[in-house]
Amino acid sequence: MIILLFGFILLFITVLQAFMPTFLKQTEAFGVYVPEQYAKEEIILRMKKRYTVVVFTTDLVILAAYLLWALTQNPTEEILALISMGVLFTTLFIGIAYYFIMHVRVKQLKEEQKWMSNKKEVRVVDLQFQKKLQLIPRVVFIIPMIVTVGLILYTFMKYPDMPDLIPTHWGPSGQPDAFSEKTYFRVISLPVILLVMQGMFLMMSEGMRFSGAKINPANKKTSVVQQLAFRKYSSWFALFITIIVTLLLGYLHLQTIHPEISSSWIMFSLPLVFLVSTFIGVAIYTIKVGQNGSRIKVNGESVRLENAIAAVNDDKYWKGGMFYMNKDDPSILVEKRFGVGWTLNFAKPLSWIVFLVPLFIILAIAFLL
Repeated sequence: MIILLFGFILLFITVLQAFMPTFLKQTEAFGVYVPEQYAKEEIILRMKKRYTVVVFTTDLVILAAYLLWALTQNPTEEILALISMGVLFTTLFIGIAYYFIMHVRVKQLKEEQKWMSNKKEVRVVDLQFQKKLQLIPRVVFIIPMIVTVGLILYTFMKYPDMPDLIPTHWGPSGQPDAFSEKTYFRVISLPVILLVMQGMFLMMSEGMRFSGAKINPANKKTSVVQQLAFRKYSSWFALFITIIVTLLLGYLHLQTIHPEISSSWIMFSLPLVFLVSTFIGVAIYTIKVGQNGSRIKVNGESVRLENAIAAVNDDKYWKGGMFYMNKDDPSILVEKRFGVGWTLNFAKPLSWIVFLVPLFIILAIAFLL
């Protein structure tokens, strides 16, 4: 069952990576801005298709080799988990490495063919955009955080009744495989990690509220509708992940206080349900919304402008097409250039605080357990 679980994870990542160009808006190819009249050039379409074929074929071969090894060699659970993680990172590395190759090629093509020559760069601003947003209210994200704080207080109340050894790690089968002596720090470590994660999703939702909208000057009406839908569904997706993470980690913590609520079947099936639910949520979000809402259908599209008009070319702010660094942009959270979702403006010190502080807290807790 563990082999099939890791196999499912690898297959999902393979499909998501390989077909990512399908879910991106046409005016961005491998992290490079492409003026609308060049977006459907044969060479661009051919490069996207080649990326899909290469990544999908290579990852499928790796997946087949992994399954053959796992099913014939009968490895121990520890070796299986170690090799599975190695294969997972290899799969991710292949997709990222080939992306950077295609990024360089598109960037060179853009310069050689002078796509931006004789074009007027236009930045469109919708002054009513913030008022049109339909994000989940912040109080909805705060409620799970209040529940987690209550769980921490409840843990302190039940501390004397807890066993002297508490689980601090769970294996692939869902069973605890590492225990530590009970301390006040250790008994609240899991809900503290949960609280940090909940805070991260709250910041993500709030960050979208103040993120600048990248409106396409060639089709303003459609672009605005897609941008608004993208933020709305991103906020709902953040809430969905918050809820399922809270349920998973909340139950794992409660069963350390009340072992009687736990069973081998629940401990095995709960992470599986969490994983499948997450993948289904990611798939729905990616397919329905796409990059920056590009897959949202809009009726009555506005009239397109002449070819002499283009959006502002901000390629120089995107390092490798993945990392955004623009100190003049007040936005902390920005839309990804390659992939579906959001990334940080790393030219802003606050972005590093938002990125490093939660990571440091989680790693520090894991190290001290």
